[in-house]
Formats: sequence, C-alpha cells, structure tokens
Amino acid sequence: MNLSPQHANYCADSTPDRIKKSPRWGDEGVAATVGTIMALLVFLTFMGLFTNQFVPVWMSDNESSHMSTAIQQMVTLKSQVDISISNNANSRVAPTPASVVVTLSSPGIPVFAGPTAGILKFVPEAIGVMPTFNVTYTYISSTGGVNVTYVLNSSNDGGAGGYLDLYCPNRYYVEQHLTYEAGAIILNQTEGEFVIAGPQFLVRDVGTQGSPNKVMLLTQVSLMGTNKTVGGTGSKMVNANLQFADTKTYENGQSSNVTIEIVSSHGIAWERYFNRTLTVLSGLEYGTDFVISKVPHLFEDERLNYYELTITIFDIKVLDHTHAEVDLAIGDLGV
Repeated sequence: MNLSPQHANYCADSTPDRIKKSPRWGDEGVAATVGTIMALLVFLTFMGLFTNQFVPVWMSDNESSHMSTAIQQMVTLKSQVDISISNNANSRVAPTPASVVVTLSSPGIPVFAGPTAGILKFVPEAIGVMPTFNVTYTYISSTGGVNVTYVLNSSNDGGAGGYLDLYCPNRYYVEQHLTYEAGAIILNQTEGEFVIAGPQFLVRDVGTQGSPNKVMLLTQVSLMGTNKTVGGTGSKMVNANLQFADTKTYENGQSSNVTIEIVSSHGIAWERYFNRTLTVLSGLEYGTDFVISKVPHLFEDERLNYYELTITIFDIKVLDHTHAEVDLAIGDLGV
C-alpha cells in the first residue's frame, strides 16, 4: 500500500516530463513593437506635412523664379535683335549674330518633385499663318519731276510675321506663355495678357500749335527660318541672324492715314499696348488722332481664339519705316 502524499492536481497517467507550464509574455517585446509603430506614425505625419505644405510652396517659388529668368532671356533676345537692326539698317557692316540661352524648365525637388518641363515653339513668317503685322500708308514720290502716288502695304515692304513662343505649364505657379512676335514680347496668363516689351514704334508731332506735323517711326520684324518645336527640361540656344534691314522715309505733304492690321491670338494685349502708347507716350487723343477696332474670333477651344485688330492713325505726313528680316533657329545646348 502506497501511502506517499499526492498533489491535489496529480493525475495517475501524468509523468513529470509531460507537465507543461503556461507561457509568459515579456514586456520588453511589446514596448519595442509599440515604439516602432509610434515612430512610424510620427515620421509619416512629418512626411505628410512636408509634402502637403512645404513642397507646393517650394515648387511654386521655383517656377516663379524660372518665369522671371525666362522673361529676362526673351527680353534680352528682343533687345539684341533691336540693337542689331538699329546699328545695321542701310549699313555695309555685317550684323552681329544674337545668341540667347532660353531655359525651358524650372528645377524640381530631389525625390519629392520633378522639374516642370516647358515647350519652345518657333513658327516662321508664311502666307496665311498667324500672326501677321501689316502696315498700309499712301505716300507721294517724285519721279522725273512728276509726283506719283504709291502705297506701302503687305504686298511689298509693309508685311511681317512669325513668332517664337515659350509655354510653361506650371503645376504650382500660374501657367504662362511668353511670345516674341512683331518685335514685341507678350506675356499671356490666366489673369490676362500684356505687352511687356513693345516694338520699335513711336508717333510724335514735330509741328507747331495749330499746325500739326505728325511723324511716325516704326520697325517691322519678319522672323524667318524653319518651323521647329522642342520640349522637355534643360535649356536651348536661340540664334538670331539679321539677314536684311532697310530704313525708308515715306512722305505725303497732304497727310494720309497709317493703318496697322494685326491678326494674332494676342489681340487684347496689342490693343492695350497701342492705346497706352498713343495716348500716354505720344500724347494723341482717341477718336481725334487715332481709332482702334477689334474683331474677335472665338471658339470652344480657347487655344484657337484669335483677333483681327486695326489701328488707324490719322494725318501722318512722314513715315520712317524700317523692315528687317531675321533668321531664327533653335539649337541644342549641353545644359
């Protein structure tokens, strides 16, 4: 008879090797897991704050800075062409080629945002292709002692066209177009369009009070070359070579009107420019000294919109007219 004491939970079929203890979880593993999760949450919070708040502001500043640089570059191109025309009209000295770097894109933010690409497009002057900038003036020339009436218009030296356009589809800053046409730089954006650098144009009265004698000075720039469009990031070189520049003086002792006809998608900008230039800079009065009419052609696709603008300046006795042909080309640049 076995009188050895037995445990209260003792089972006859159990052995010391088959007794299992309940597992106990250590607090150190739980703390490490919770700490990792909390760290990830903090990191994601700061990452979301950075991408939602700082990246848009940073990229907007980058795109704004790029637009300022692009405006400066396009105005520099126009200025160099104007200087070349002014120095070489009726000159035997070969003109100096103008070369300007045009930056297509704004810089990005490494890892977070790529650069904003741009598109540079050049369309040369061609019949029936916008924009067109035509001048009409009736003048008198003495041939063999006989006065003969002639007309300056688009069929001779009075026609010009062609344009260079930089399109910047900014993602954070406002989208903008910078266009070089008819010797002017035009800025087009959602808030409106403006001529930020006008062509070589001026009307002045050199007469006396009660005896007006209006003189008009105008330079027309025809952009020639090969149609080309490039896009992407980086920079491109724009080369401008003056092929021809000639200044002539047309006179009409009885005075006659000068009519400027512009067909362009930037008709609003041109209207504002001529209205301000003729009233503020030339001191002329609208309705008495000049009139402006505009015919819009609007479509569902706003990119197809264009305007026919007519500026008529009354009683011009002398027209100093310069017509220049500039060969424009877009080249690659290792930038």
